[in-house]
Parts: sequence; C-alpha cells; structure tokens
Amino acid sequence: MASGRVIAVIDVGSNSVRLLVARTLTQTAFEVVDEEKFEARLGERAGGLPLSGSAMDRGLRALRLTRQIAASYGASPLVAVGTEALRRAPNADEFIARVAQETGVAIRIVSAQEEAYASFLGVVNSIAIDSGRILDIGGGSAELIDVQRRSFAGAQSAPLGALYACDRFLSSDPASKKEIRLLRKAVRQEFETTSDGAALVGVGGAVRNLARVVRIRSKYPLRRLHGLQIGRAEIHRLATSLAALSGSDRRKVAGVSSSRSDILHAAAIVLDEVMDMTGAATLTVAGQGLREGLVWQDLRPEAPVLPDVRAASIAGLTRANAVDEMAAEPVASVAATLFDVLRHQHELGDEDAGLLVTAARLAGVGLHVDYYSRDRHAEYLVQSGDLHGFTHREIVLLGALVRCADSGSPDLAPFSKLLQSADSRRITMLASILGVARAVRRRVPSPVLGVHFELQRSALVVHLAGRGPLDAEEIALERQQRRFESAFGLGLIVSVSD
Repeated sequence: MASGRVIAVIDVGSNSVRLLVARTLTQTAFEVVDEEKFEARLGERAGGLPLSGSAMDRGLRALRLTRQIAASYGASPLVAVGTEALRRAPNADEFIARVAQETGVAIRIVSAQEEAYASFLGVVNSIAIDSGRILDIGGGSAELIDVQRRSFAGAQSAPLGALYACDRFLSSDPASKKEIRLLRKAVRQEFETTSDGAALVGVGGAVRNLARVVRIRSKYPLRRLHGLQIGRAEIHRLATSLAALSGSDRRKVAGVSSSRSDILHAAAIVLDEVMDMTGAATLTVAGQGLREGLVWQDLRPEAPVLPDVRAASIAGLTRANAVDEMAAEPVASVAATLFDVLRHQHELGDEDAGLLVTAARLAGVGLHVDYYSRDRHAEYLVQSGDLHGFTHREIVLLGALVRCADSGSPDLAPFSKLLQSADSRRITMLASILGVARAVRRRVPSPVLGVHFELQRSALVVHLAGRGPLDAEEIALERQQRRFESAFGLGLIVSVSD
C-alpha cells in the first residue's frame, strides 16, 4: 500500500449523508484530510415506506456535493454505502439509479452485519477495547456488537436509530411518559443481552453529540470526545432531562446540534436503556466508526484489525507531523534504559515506562509548526491529534511530558479531575528522565557510540563514549542537572571518554 493514496467514503445514512476523505500514511495509519456532512433525512418516515420525492432530492444534492469534494482530492477508490433507510425503502433501487446517472456515484447497500462489522473495525482500531460491546446508534438502525479478544463476535441490529426511534415512538413534543416507556420496552424486545457489566463503547453522530453536551456541562478539561468516559448515572440524567424538553427547548441546550435537537432524546433513551440492560458502569465514546472501518477494509483488506492500536497511532501521528522516526528511537532506548536504572528511586511501573517511551517518540511533533514554541505545539498535538488507544488521563500525562521534554515543570492543575494524586510526582520524574535521554542524543546523527549509567549513593554518573568531541552532549546534560537533582535527590555527573 503506497503512502499518500487518498480514499473517500460516503455513508448514505437515514439521517445524513457523510463524506470522509483519508490519506494513507503507513500500512497501519491514515489521516483525515476532509469531511462533510449533509442532513438529507432520507429516512424521514419510519422504515418500510418509500423514499419521498423531497428526501430523494435532498439525497441527490448531498451526493452531488460529496462527489465533487472527493473528486477534488483525486480520491481512488470512492466507496459509497447505503444503510438502514436504503435497506428498507421499496424504491431504493430507483434512488440508487438516479444517483448513478446524475452523479456517477455507485451506492452499495450494505447488510446490517456488514454495517456492524465496519463500525467494529472503526472502533477496535481506535479504542483500547479487548472484549465488551459496541453500540452504534445511527439515524435508522442501532447495532449492538459483541467484541471478544478484539474480534467481531456477532451483532444485533434493530430499527432504533435516533430518527426511526423518534418517528415510531416519540410523536409528542415533549415526549409523554407512556411514549418513553414504549421506546424503552422496544429496546429490550429488540436486543438480547446479559447484565455482565462488560465494557461498552458508543459510536455514531448522536452519541458524539450527547458526549459534547456532557463535556460542556461538566467543564471537562479536554476538548476531545474520542475516548471520553461517561458514567451510567450521567447518561440516565441526560436522557431524562432531554426527553422532558420540547424540541425548541432542546435546541437551546449547550452542545446540542440544531440538526439533531428533534431526535437526540430518542438516541439518549436507547443508550440509557442499553446501559441498564448490560450493566455497563461507563460509556466510552468512539470518534471513529463505520466510515473509518470502510477505510481500514480498503487499506488492510487481508488483516483489517490492527495488531497494536497504540503503536499504529504513534507512527501515524509522527509521520503526519514530519517527525524523524529513526532519530527518535535512540532517545526512546536511552530513556528506557535510564528508567530501569532508577527503578528503586522512582518506584514506577511498566505502564509508566510505556508512557515515557511514547513521549520520547512524540516529543518532536511540534517542531514543524514552530521551532521556538515546539513544546507547546507538541502538547497540543498530543492532546488533540489522532492518538488512539490511550485513556484521557494518559493523554494528559503524555502532553505534559512532551511539553517538558527539555526543561520546565508540568502544570497539571487544569486537568486535576482526570488525574491521580501521585501523577505530579510521576510526571516530574519521567520528564527528568526524558530530558537526560534527549541530552545524551542531543545531535542527529548522534556521535555517541556508547552510554552507560552508573548509580552511586548520591549521584548518577553518565558515561559517554563517542567519535570526536562530545561537548554539545556534555553541556546539554549539565543543563539537566538541577531538574534531575530536584526530581531524584541525586547529582548528575558526566564522564566522557574517547
């Protein structure tokens, strides 16, 4: 698979037509270069009825525009799929024929299982889920997907997407208690599951919109929705409060999309009921689903499930931000070695070692934006970029590490609600180790041929051997002395030999 190839995916859904344009970076990573969304409302009437003339006109306009955007990137292939609205509409063939004739876009109607599998790929390649469930709430259908050891273990599909659920059950504005009870009953009738408390991941535009409301209400310190965890009680409160409002009042709720205000409460009720049925304590929000899954199927047709989500996203983020990956590895190696040497001093674990090595690989991501503010840009890119497989706490810690990779002390106060009490000490020590490692590998290519750490009672001796003078490395290490002594209570002595 050649790097730089552009893939476009059009998802012709019941509520909206969405475009994703992705550029391949590596065999295991791609970057989104454009996306678009149009509220076509093809499924404006509950499934099983013909698509209305106005709905088809809106769909045609949306597909004409998405086709033009995709063509501007020279996308190949252009994948267009239809989901619940087209699966159920008796005149779907007529619409598909018109689309092909007027836009040149060939829509393939995917089965509920195919849709579920693509959503599974989008989630499992971007969220650290080993086993559990995925709930994909679309406009027409909702899929409850079983995941076992990062494998697709089956799915149930029901016409309980936000648009269909609202049309079928919540005709009053605001919804009556009886209507809400009927929708909750329908969820239990459609989905068979057990209350085992397994992990639950939510995906789809409605889920992301609900997460945005929670983020704003709670004054959450990170802007990213991907990976956000929402507790069971919070989901229940949100579903109850949204259902009690009229559509016009929901539109006034901070974070509610104006295009979803009339149907968002239906999605919240479905989600709330599924959480109650499964016993899930929290919902993890996924920002990638069906469209990204279709990209993975094209990018990795033989093995679409990534072997290591974290490694793949690190490689993708570094490649997208012009980081010299080969230059970063020697720094990561030295940092890992020093971490082991100082184990009795810091008493940190293997997870912390993993964060340290990851930070060593990502520390240069801000350089191409602006050299003089590279540390701040690196922190922003870690917090906001396509870094997958990490919890939000880990994202914050990584951001702090790359911000202080060379100097300074991290300010974790803005993120206190995400962190543990020992995290300030943890990051202070890890940042100091990273600073020493970067000082040892001050130049690229590095003239240091050998590095050895000798731990004495009151100091750490850094023995360097190399070709030619190592003045640059020696001075860089001297600049780390004060920070290292503050973190570990040890002096830092540099010994250079030929």
